Amino acid sequence: MRKKTYIYIITLVLFFITTYQAFGQQKPQPIAHALGSIDGHVYTNSREAMVNSIEKGYKFIEVDIDSTSDGILIASHDWELFNEITNHSELKDTMLSFEKFSKRKIYDKYTPITIQEVVDTLMNHPDISVMTDKISDPSIIENKFSSIKDRVYVECFSEEDYFELKERGYHVMFSTYTSITTLHYIIKNMMIGNGRIEFVTTSTDQDFNELKRLKCMIPIYVSMFTINTEEELEKHIDDIDFFYSDFYDPSTGTFNNSKE
Repeated sequence: MRKKTYIYIITLVLFFITTYQAFGQQKPQPIAHALGSIDGHVYTNSREAMVNSIEKGYKFIEVDIDSTSDGILIASHDWELFNEITNHSELKDTMLSFEKFSKRKIYDKYTPITIQEVVDTLMNHPDISVMTDKISDPSIIENKFSSIKDRVYVECFSEEDYFELKERGYHVMFSTYTSITTLHYIIKNMMIGNGRIEFVTTSTDQDFNELKRLKCMIPIYVSMFTINTEEELEKHIDDIDFFYSDFYDPSTGTFNNSKE
């Protein structure tokens, strides 16, 4: 019995080492942050930004999810920002109906879109995946993204959402912004039988030392917000698997934050 236990432990350790080494062999994949930048503008979540990112060769795009006052899911970071970039900053965080939302222009030029348009666009681009932000409610995600779930990566803000969406067949990423420690959540969920958290999102503003130590022990995917310079990418290139960027250009492999 003891011999079998030793064999099991050795096999498990070798699996972790092999998997970890495989993780490190791939170059980090860029993600178009908030559907990508357009003409130097960020956080537009606009049609033009999405098309621009696809044309540049992004294989992963991120979209922020919000809702209109009448319940239509839209691509927007938050209402205060949307009102500001559509020349109505006096409204602050006032929600709009879908009719009013759809009549606005972002920076007098760009088109606000629904989450359904994002899904429809990806239906025509089977090689592209989407990362979601702001909402991880399983019923909302399932209602909108079920047709492309194998290409949907949901940033989850609770352990419950993480494991339920994983069970439903989505790729899931656990947000570490408000967690006590990443290691705390991973160990806790393994001990209570939920399973292992395998993918986390982090930020350049956070202390990355814990995640670096964690990746030496357990194979875990890491996606980092927001990398917009060669120096920042070089600093983390060996420790991350994905990175969100406003200004990375996959077609050239360089950063460009000038007006396009």
